[in-house]
Amino acid sequence: MTGERTAKKDRDPIFTICLGIFLVAAVIALGSFVVNEFFPTSDTTASTGDTVTVDYVGTYYDEYGSEYAVVFDTNKSSVGDDDDIQKSNDYTKKTSYSGLSFTIGSGTMLEGFEKSVIGHKVGDTVKVYLTGNQGYVGPDTSGTMLTTGNVVSSTHEISATQFKTLYPDVTLSDNSVVMFESVYGMEAQAQYSNSKNSVLITYFPEKGESYEVYKEGDTTVNFKCTDVGDTLTFDIIISNPVTVGSDGEIQMIKLELEENIYITAINGSEISYKTGSEKINQPLYFEITLTDIE
Repeated sequence: MTGERTAKKDRDPIFTICLGIFLVAAVIALGSFVVNEFFPTSDTTASTGDTVTVDYVGTYYDEYGSEYAVVFDTNKSSVGDDDDIQKSNDYTKKTSYSGLSFTIGSGTMLEGFEKSVIGHKVGDTVKVYLTGNQGYVGPDTSGTMLTTGNVVSSTHEISATQFKTLYPDVTLSDNSVVMFESVYGMEAQAQYSNSKNSVLITYFPEKGESYEVYKEGDTTVNFKCTDVGDTLTFDIIISNPVTVGSDGEIQMIKLELEENIYITAINGSEISYKTGSEKINQPLYFEITLTDIE
């Protein structure tokens, strides 16, 4: 019996040492799993052909976080749902948010956007600037007009479909004449022709009267009628636009008239504008964070 007790005593330190080594190894393995799973330290960098996932914020005028930056798109709820962060005219709030995945070189994203993450690791944030011809390119719809002396006809014809889109609450019947308030803020008359499926609109502004067509914060746009007749003469009065460049560029003002007009710059008595889509041919800024590489 004494011999057995002596053997057991000899084995106990060995068992204790082995148990300690096992526990240390388990802790190290668990720690390695946690670090790799939740705090990746891989030196793998993204390259062409990899599928990556990113979070991003896209802005006009300057980098995200800068004074004049205006967000036009993001997949980050902390940005998209924050009403204190200024958004573009055509910004659409998402109902859900998730990482954006794409394969580098596939051409599914803007080329400069895709290439920006090449050579970067998970966790890296990169900032990208794309010129107008590197972004969402489309036909040039830009133009200019004067702040004073703009002459337009007092009547013009549009399709019945367009009229219904602009004025869904106005009911027309064939050859009937209906008075309504136009998108220009002034009284107008509509006459529908069933045979032509069109509507003839006649405007009745009052000479000397100003009509507000835009208001956002302190910024307003008014059309002031200076003469009436078969033709109408208007001055365009823009108050408190937000200037974002030395060449008269402003944060775009969207006038939702018979077509969308985006005022882009004011230089003395000349106004620059474009029609179509807000983002077309517009310089873009992106802040992109790489969250996964496959």
